[in-house]
Amino acid sequence: MSTLEKLGKYLAAKGMSAFLPAMSKHSPELLLTMMDKLSQAGIRRMAEMHRGSAEDLGRRIDAARGFFEMAKRTFPRLSKPTQRKLAFNLFYNAIHEGDAKRAAYLAKYGEYPPFFLLISPSMACDLRCAGCYAWKYPKDQSLSAAKVREIIAEARDEMGIHFITVSGGEPTRWPHLEEIAAEFDDVFFQVYTHGQSIDRDMARRFGELGNIYPAISIEGSEAFTDARRGPGAHRRALAAMDLLRGSGVLFGYSLTHTRKNHEAACSQAFLDEMIAHGAAFGWVFQYIPVGRESDMSLVPTGRQRVERREKILEARRSKPILVFDFWNDGDAVDGCIAWGRRYAHVTARGYVEPCVFVHFAKDSVHDKSLGECLRSAPFREMRGKAPFHEDRRRPCPQIDHPHLLRELVEKHGMFGTHEGAEDIIGRHFAGLCQTADSFAHALAEHDRRAACAACAAAGT
Repeated sequence: MSTLEKLGKYLAAKGMSAFLPAMSKHSPELLLTMMDKLSQAGIRRMAEMHRGSAEDLGRRIDAARGFFEMAKRTFPRLSKPTQRKLAFNLFYNAIHEGDAKRAAYLAKYGEYPPFFLLISPSMACDLRCAGCYAWKYPKDQSLSAAKVREIIAEARDEMGIHFITVSGGEPTRWPHLEEIAAEFDDVFFQVYTHGQSIDRDMARRFGELGNIYPAISIEGSEAFTDARRGPGAHRRALAAMDLLRGSGVLFGYSLTHTRKNHEAACSQAFLDEMIAHGAAFGWVFQYIPVGRESDMSLVPTGRQRVERREKILEARRSKPILVFDFWNDGDAVDGCIAWGRRYAHVTARGYVEPCVFVHFAKDSVHDKSLGECLRSAPFREMRGKAPFHEDRRRPCPQIDHPHLLRELVEKHGMFGTHEGAEDIIGRHFAGLCQTADSFAHALAEHDRRAACAACAAAGT
């Protein structure tokens, strides 16, 4: 593409980022039509740049459509800065600029870079949540603002990453969060937060920045949320959502599914509550026995995991909210997304982990560039093994195929990034193998029943 063509696309995207907010106020029907056309153009661009299989492209397009529909539903209530940055960052940076840089990376290294990056700049947190996956990381270490700038700049400029997830610890306690978001205003920042610190002023600042999108932690009901996070945590989380909605911030929820909160987490009433408080999206994570007082008895059964998947698929068809399932969406992204295949995690100590739930590393961004860490031998080998099973609904080398993680850690001398990290391939290994088998059997039984129902419906 010529420089003139690039300039034209840039100016068009800039104009659109100013035009769409005006349309939202004065002509909402025309706005929705325009957004449909823009999403179609973005998907065409994705197809043009795609170099993988048709099946992989289909999954990418389905995910993109879901995101566009969520943006279209939510756009009219967002603040003008959020509208402008969502439009420009989504339609120009993430799709046009991002795909061009990803294609260049592919040509240079023979594989695509990650689509997003997760950074935990600090592990400081003022809560003591039961079963916290991050509890055992040292609390007194953090990444400097300069190092975070360096990491994001490399991710954006060399890998086309315009989607940064921030976790921790509690990200709102890291003093540079808003400063970094303002500096990198061409990047999405999805921030996982307990929400307890979000007051009216913080919500207003997020609305003015326009590119911080919080995911508020909540456990499916007041009883489970307060039991895990402390008295009043549920009420404060909902209050934070109301403040964010009032300030025009794009936000969602984050839920940890355990064996105990299964019914509450999968209920339609919970989703209706999230929608009523303005959540545009939701992320569901399965409890993993790492971190504080790791407990195999909290891991969902195979049957519960299948039920969770079915409830979320149903919600996507019937509810005005976009819900993702970190493990059960493996068939939508062609297996595991970790190990730098779609994302990786940089800890507060600078270690590059395959996944926020896989607490092993080989390298640090204090010693190597982010790209060098992602192209390390264990990361490359695990990407080469993916997908790990023909059934993409069983994507994870930690909870679906535990032997793979243990073999690779031992082969490459990967080290635990905190005390007790080795428990997942040690004292919990047999239990994980059992839950993996349980899930495989539950899937097989689900498929058998679905096939019988289909035959009955067809009269055969």
